[in-house]
Amino acid sequence: MMSDFAFAYWPTEFRSITQSFGVNEAFYRRFGLPGHEGIDFMGPEGSKLFAVADGTVVQIQRTIGEKMANPYGLHLTLAHADGYQTIYAHLSRIDVRMNQQVKAGQVIGLSGNTGNSLGAHLHLTLKKQGTFMPPWPNNIIDPTPFVLPLLGFTEPVGPFTKGYAYTPAITVYGNLAQANAGGISLRKGPSQNHQRIEVVPEGTMMRVTGGGEGDYTPVEVPNAAIGKPTEPRKPAMLPDLPPTVATVDGWGWTEYMRVEGNLAVTGQYGINLRAAPAKMGAAMGVVRGGATVQVMGDPVAEYTPVRVSRMDFVGPINMPEAAPDFTMGASFASSGDVFVGWAWSNYLKVMGNQAEVGQYGVNLRNRPDRTGAKIGVVKGFASVTIAGDNRGEYTPIMAHFEDMLEITNENLEIEQPSRPGGGPPEPAPEPMQDSTPGWAFSGAIDRQGDYALAGRWGINLRDAPRRDGANVGFVPAGVRMLVTGNPTGEYTPIRVEDSQLQKPFGSAGSSAGASSSATTPPPVTTPAPPPASLPILGKARIGLHASADPDISETEHREFGTLRPAIIKVLSHHSAADIGRLAQAHPGASFIVRAFLSFGQQGERNISAGQFVNDTIGDVTRALGQLGGRDVVIELHNEPNLVVEGWGNSWATAAAFNSWWLSVLREYRRRLPNQRYIFPGLSPGGGIDRIRHEHTSFIEACRPAINESDGLGVHIYWANNFPMSQALGQLDDYLRRYPNEPIWVTEASNNKGGVSPADKGREYLRFWQELQRRPTVQGVTYFVASSRFAFADEVWVHDGQSHGIGAVVGAR
Repeated sequence: MMSDFAFAYWPTEFRSITQSFGVNEAFYRRFGLPGHEGIDFMGPEGSKLFAVADGTVVQIQRTIGEKMANPYGLHLTLAHADGYQTIYAHLSRIDVRMNQQVKAGQVIGLSGNTGNSLGAHLHLTLKKQGTFMPPWPNNIIDPTPFVLPLLGFTEPVGPFTKGYAYTPAITVYGNLAQANAGGISLRKGPSQNHQRIEVVPEGTMMRVTGGGEGDYTPVEVPNAAIGKPTEPRKPAMLPDLPPTVATVDGWGWTEYMRVEGNLAVTGQYGINLRAAPAKMGAAMGVVRGGATVQVMGDPVAEYTPVRVSRMDFVGPINMPEAAPDFTMGASFASSGDVFVGWAWSNYLKVMGNQAEVGQYGVNLRNRPDRTGAKIGVVKGFASVTIAGDNRGEYTPIMAHFEDMLEITNENLEIEQPSRPGGGPPEPAPEPMQDSTPGWAFSGAIDRQGDYALAGRWGINLRDAPRRDGANVGFVPAGVRMLVTGNPTGEYTPIRVEDSQLQKPFGSAGSSAGASSSATTPPPVTTPAPPPASLPILGKARIGLHASADPDISETEHREFGTLRPAIIKVLSHHSAADIGRLAQAHPGASFIVRAFLSFGQQGERNISAGQFVNDTIGDVTRALGQLGGRDVVIELHNEPNLVVEGWGNSWATAAAFNSWWLSVLREYRRRLPNQRYIFPGLSPGGGIDRIRHEHTSFIEACRPAINESDGLGVHIYWANNFPMSQALGQLDDYLRRYPNEPIWVTEASNNKGGVSPADKGREYLRFWQELQRRPTVQGVTYFVASSRFAFADEVWVHDGQSHGIGAVVGAR
């Protein structure tokens, strides 16, 4: 039997998953489980936890005990409809009592680190009584399908383009798929040799249309997501609209209309109808997108005079002079293209002052009674306007002429409705005077008729109905917006009042493109990515570490173009021109900037924290000047457990480096605030005398520094004698030690010979696919694009020639 149970609310204050269901099989085998039996959500110590759905408290465990004896620690269980249960584990406080009824979104406790936990977070397990999902015991089921809709993982709206997607580059659940970070190539057939139709932006939802064919999956992608134009709507054939109380004359911005003769169709954002041909003209109301209006004369400046049916407005209408009230008195009568009358309420779905007629249509009568004379039939699914208060079983409505069937009598006297609410008339609501149009992600708004409310996290208003549309501005949670048309792909066209619209995140102090001066960079402000951006499941980005040398060659720039990187690592001593060129060529890429300083060929230079800052901050500032407004993290130093990078001279122990690095971090934050700084990647592996300090004890000694950082860099290498599976085990060890830290794999490669470039490319795609199963990993930059003197087995280009790795990875 189908169930309506669903997660209605994200369970923490942070919209981030830190560990997925079913992963880390080896670790959870000790508990008799085939893998992680729930989902971990980011939740720092003491942050609020929320019920995901309505339910009843059926279990509370307040005794913590030993970690192995009570791995959940402080936890509680809620029972929900249809036999579902949710367990909330590792809490620091419980704020509900046994048998208490709770609502979705109600605070139930605080996040903690109790039980078998290596860092504060929320662990959520989902069970369904009477369900057995092998190999999982105790009625455990996968909560992922219940979490996905809260991340916008929902079916998009057509029209669609058919094609094939590279399966490792998408995340598939059921008949839906999402493009992973960096986007995918939509191809005409199931191989990289087939023609690329278009690049689909990361995060885009698509429909899966069949089983996999080799490495490819057949899909349908919304046309809007790939910028494919739709057929322009032609004006409807309308008779001349008489100037009656059912029409409004005003001025519409010509650019937002498609004019054909004496008719025009409003664009996807609709138009702000004004009383004068100027932006300062009084706002009369918003006309919905796709409405046919009558052109009343020649344009004046940027505006065209038009006559609009009242039925085509969304939101309130403001007439500069008083007009007859069409909901009262003799004016409640059929006129021109509008029919008015009474409809049986049970056949209407009412949303504010609008309603949708049921699928079978509804009779329109002249009185609120089954014996009232029939005017005609309003088509099924037609949109109509509510014209007053209900009377008995009937509602007064206004319907478009084109939505009428079987018209029997247009001249009947109509019984008048009462004004909604009764009593003296209320002041008419004011329409938006100045508003900004754009597209809102449909899954992040709560639509209510002509209006929508920005969801819990707010939304980014975009200039196109696609995930990579330019960010027009940020709309805070709870702000009311006008819906101006039907959804397209994953987005809904809206208008938001200018007074409510905030600047896009990352816009302060930044201008697109490269700096005009290499010596005088602009003020640098590159805050963290906007919280309104919906996280995607396959969010680990794939990219490349730029040259290990100061110069980036023309061949290397071409290799980056072939690769289609979603993340790029540069060294602070790379030229401003090269960094700016990479930024302009790859507008969707995020960046890692490594603060570079040589410690000597054998680590003989003794570099204090103060000297490191003074010698690197100029280059770092110059690099950031080329990346204004981008998603950037700064990696402070590199592989400090190597002698060549300072161990044994600039710092004698790991604890000494911890202090050194904290001094560097604090000075950088003082001089370059509003940046994110990550702890540097270590050289992985055991200790080697006079070469390397073993990395696991080194990283543990640096825990205070990592806790103060904005994330953690990790280096991962593999070869024939050390397979990728073991290298991933090293990464998983980092993840267990630091479950809430964002992790960037800032260097990775198969660092030995004997493997063809094509095979390396395929290995790099497989490694990237493995990262998608590790939600706190932000991405990987493979080592290295080029190098004059070393790393021959790892470079992607050499002596002006590409080895072909970029072509293999870029075909994804």
